[in-house]
Amino acid sequence: MEQASINVAGRQPSARTASQGIDWRVIIVSTVGNALEWFDFTVFSFFASVIAKQFFPSENPTAAILATWTTFGVGFLTRPLGGIVIGNLADRRGRKSALLVTISVMAVGVAVITFAPTYAQAGLAAPIFMLVGRFLQGFSAGGEVGSATAFLVEHAPVERRGLYGSFQMIAQACSMVLGAAVSVGITEMLTPEQISAFGWRIPFAIGLLIVPVGLYVRSRLSESPVYLDARHTAPPVKRAPFLESLVSHWRLVLAGFGMTIYGTIGTYLFYYYMPSYATGSLGLSFKSGVTASLFAAFAYIAGTLFSGAISDRIGRKKPMVASALISLLTAYPLFRLVGTMPTLVVLTFVQCWLMFVLGLFQGAYCAFVCELFPARVRATSLAIGYNFAVMIFGGFAGAVATMLISWTGEKMSVVYYGMFGAAVGLITVLCLKERARQPLL
Repeated sequence: MEQASINVAGRQPSARTASQGIDWRVIIVSTVGNALEWFDFTVFSFFASVIAKQFFPSENPTAAILATWTTFGVGFLTRPLGGIVIGNLADRRGRKSALLVTISVMAVGVAVITFAPTYAQAGLAAPIFMLVGRFLQGFSAGGEVGSATAFLVEHAPVERRGLYGSFQMIAQACSMVLGAAVSVGITEMLTPEQISAFGWRIPFAIGLLIVPVGLYVRSRLSESPVYLDARHTAPPVKRAPFLESLVSHWRLVLAGFGMTIYGTIGTYLFYYYMPSYATGSLGLSFKSGVTASLFAAFAYIAGTLFSGAISDRIGRKKPMVASALISLLTAYPLFRLVGTMPTLVVLTFVQCWLMFVLGLFQGAYCAFVCELFPARVRATSLAIGYNFAVMIFGGFAGAVATMLISWTGEKMSVVYYGMFGAAVGLITVLCLKERARQPLL
């Protein structure tokens, strides 16, 4: 049997030690699906106005944009279902099996969006195709986060769990950079008419190229040693992992939910929504919005990597508390600044600051949330808290922001949503015990 497969004789692969260095194979396997997911989300958000015209024609531009962001959010409705179904598979059959399923389903969803006919070509069937693609993406993404994060952190040395976990968020950020770069490149090379006709599909087609690589590397790596150890030594879970999580670990699931609220609102509001905010509320060009987001992604990477590494030394709570507190105190004056001085330079500064600060929270998040749960229900428990928070607060952040501006007539109103997320994240982390450098349950 290949070295990458699980030993059928029952011997488990030993956990990696810090002296052996970073296992990049594990990081690639764990993050490739997440990277594809966030690349597509980035592209979708940047071309939201174009997609709105192609699939949701309307005399009211606000209504078309709102319909597009709602479709974007609909994919998040299937996230909890995917988290429960695939999380159950990950906790009962192994992380590896679950990861192969998620990337396969994700590929189908991306393909549907890539080749979906427009409203002019298929009428009402066009938005239905888009909805189906987003549903499949949401289902796979819901199962991906719990399984992949558990797989990644369980492979990490105890003294590097924060650093390993941060790469899950760094993969998202790298996808933000790649998605933004591709979007900028397309806007530079193609005319607006060409972008509307076919250009917006190019990034989704590029995303499909990741799938064969993901399937190959995921099929060849070994199962999580922590999961195998728990499977051999821990008492079996009599109930389904979903029920066990809600009955025996509901407080911790709620804690994961609370921590995710800040991260998901911050990501979708301060990054994905900003190109639309720049054009619709600040009067800047679409190119300016995308360019600012590109720089903000690099700031997010820096904050995330720093936080993940430092959390292995000082604990998870300190950088996470600092992040939420700083965001809570600075978000309003920064939005006020860009509202009174709507230039590319100011927008870039504001986004870079907010995303760097958010990275300080996200870098320690993955390790912290994995440390809350025992291995036999870790993937499911993590997925439940994460996906319900993303579904409720993150996926519809763009729609919420658009409605807030429409209802209040005040472009500053969107910042209150971000401040709410920071407050919830701060309170949640303060209520939890530190578990850095302790053995996983």
